Amino acid sequence: MSEASARLKPFDNEWILDAFAQHPSFFTKRMFGGLAVYLFGRQMLVLVEPTRTGRWQWHGVLICTDRERHAAILATFPHLAPHDVLAKWLYIDSRHAHFEATMDGVTAAMSRNDQRFGIQPRARRTGGRGRGARR
Repeated sequence: MSEASARLKPFDNEWILDAFAQHPSFFTKRMFGGLAVYLFGRQMLVLVEPTRTGRWQWHGVLICTDRERHAAILATFPHLAPHDVLAKWLYIDSRHAHFEATMDGVTAAMSRNDQRFGIQPRARRTGGRGRGARR
């Protein structure tokens, strides 16, 4: 762990990541105040907590997937729901009565490379100038 990452406040639900600890493709990345989780080359989920700026008050887990896969996932994990703002992804609040059991099942499916879960991260731009850069 780098010195910079050691100073960052841990997320309340980081226990969820234990399911992925032994996978060689597993890594995390801070994203928009949350912690994005990657496995098998796909972004699988984002741990979210209320931001200091008040941008959002969510406290739970965003499940990265495509809308076309919602029905299949919800048939197996009925306590997930489309997120109110990011409706393309599913969500479960950490205060939900079935939060831990649901996340245990979701992470087990993700660990088996269940193709219903995850999105391909956008390709990073290499070199060049960003939008709006002056020449």
